[in-house]
Amino acid sequence: AGAGGVWFPASHLVPREGYHQGPVIWRLEWPQHIVDRLVTDANPDGDISNSDLELAGGLLHLEALAQTFDIRERTVLSKTDNLNTLFWQRKASSTTDKVPAHLLRLFGIHQRYHRYVPRHDYQSGVSNPVADAASRDFHLSWEDLLADLSPLIPQSDTLQVWTPSSQIVSAVISALLKKRSAPESLLVEPSPPTPSGHSGKSSACTWPLTPFSKPSRTKYQSYKSSDKEFVKENLRPEAIPSGLERLKITYGQLHKRSAVWGPQTHGSTSTTTSTSGSRV
Repeated sequence: AGAGGVWFPASHLVPREGYHQGPVIWRLEWPQHIVDRLVTDANPDGDISNSDLELAGGLLHLEALAQTFDIRERTVLSKTDNLNTLFWQRKASSTTDKVPAHLLRLFGIHQRYHRYVPRHDYQSGVSNPVADAASRDFHLSWEDLLADLSPLIPQSDTLQVWTPSSQIVSAVISALLKKRSAPESLLVEPSPPTPSGHSGKSSACTWPLTPFSKPSRTKYQSYKSSDKEFVKENLRPEAIPSGLERLKITYGQLHKRSAVWGPQTHGSTSTTTSTSGSRV
């Protein structure tokens, strides 16, 4: 049992030192003491579910992108084929003391430290062959795995391998065991971005930078699974921003709170409104 994934970055993302503009793949095989606690038919008394492991993999997936590309003040779209994981990632909080609560705490710390805006969506297993292979085919060496996956990658791209640090792995394992880690244990400083001749702020997709009001009710498009979803052309850098369009959230207006505390006269009530700006 293990976790793994692949990122296909948009062309405007700046890679960090040691990496180049191109897809990044990673994987991690769970240690045996975690596997032994997994709930299965043979082990109904286990205290770690498959969805818990998927959620833990989701955090490592975001770490992979944060360590290889400069995603500060960027919107990133991560997909999963586990609906329970998708629910927790979108909710981003829990009122219980179960494993998701410990992992979601780390999600929040990670997001604030690396300063990105996460979006999460569903992707069926049949259209997720690269990530599936990364999380399952541990009997293959990296060389053999990359060779097997090469037909699934756009011809102009070369997969880059990222390996989770022992520090981030330790924090995730502690969360799976419902042990509270110090926030510092999750803060792995990434290498600097590579020098770039452009500002990197242009993008075909614009998002609210900071929501100053409650989001409007956004009805997501219905999803239908298909064995024809995996299209290599959609993984090219110039096609990536279009995948974010269906997850856009619009924001309305919210009356600005008065800077004056305590009782106020009728004439001092503020009527100023503030709206959100939008950029990527």
